[in-house]
Amino acid sequence: MNCLEFRRHLGSEPASSLEAFVAHRESCPHCAAASGRADVLELRLQKAINVPIPSNLSDRILLAQTTENRQVSRSRRRRRGLGALIVAAAASIVIALVALPNRQHAVPELAKLVVEHMHHHEVGASEAGSEVGDQSVIDAFAARGVALSAVPQGINYVHLCPAGPYRTVHMVMPERSGAVSVFYVADSPSHERIDFDKDGMHGREVPLGQGSLVMLASEDRDFDAIETVWKSALIDGVASASEQAPGAAPGSAATIARLPRAAP
Repeated sequence: MNCLEFRRHLGSEPASSLEAFVAHRESCPHCAAASGRADVLELRLQKAINVPIPSNLSDRILLAQTTENRQVSRSRRRRRGLGALIVAAAASIVIALVALPNRQHAVPELAKLVVEHMHHHEVGASEAGSEVGDQSVIDAFAARGVALSAVPQGINYVHLCPAGPYRTVHMVMPERSGAVSVFYVADSPSHERIDFDKDGMHGREVPLGQGSLVMLASEDRDFDAIETVWKSALIDGVASASEQAPGAAPGSAATIARLPRAAP
């Protein structure tokens, strides 16, 4: 056995009793010194790993494993609970969004015609000046075959206008939140009361008497008050001009009450 073979065998089996290994170690001082160093290293390794095993080591290992498993289980339950809460919250948001009235997509056909008319007949400040007289409002409604039982205060403009095929009375009522365009469509009753948004304007369509009331404005804060005052003027008093007493002029001023201005 030469030195190279000895060193290889020493690395794999330092305590070998192979005859050629022992003979080379005794004949080669360099390899004998290497063998001695290997013996010292082996001794140190033996001392390092020769640690007494605690009597309760297995119990401690089992306890640590059980504790870790419980912690992992609690962490998973918390994550599942948090995930469920997130899913529930997301579902609630979706339900709330679905439940919100989609005003932009709920514009009735009649209101669309009124808005289209507004684009071609927008009343300026010079036209809607001071409050018009009661008789002008009475005459406009009478021309549409409607007799008023009262005239709301605060009408600064009145005009007979078409909205598609329908006949309307176009009015403007200035309010604190801004001017409100009010249309009474005499020959097209609405199916339901509905709020909507259209072309940057807030709107409301209300079934009223034999026709419909449509309001348009940049703000809708005064819609409720205007609706209330026109219901007072129309809901009980709307009648065809032909239903009045014989000889009486349609919407005769002598029979018309004066309704207070709608509260802003």
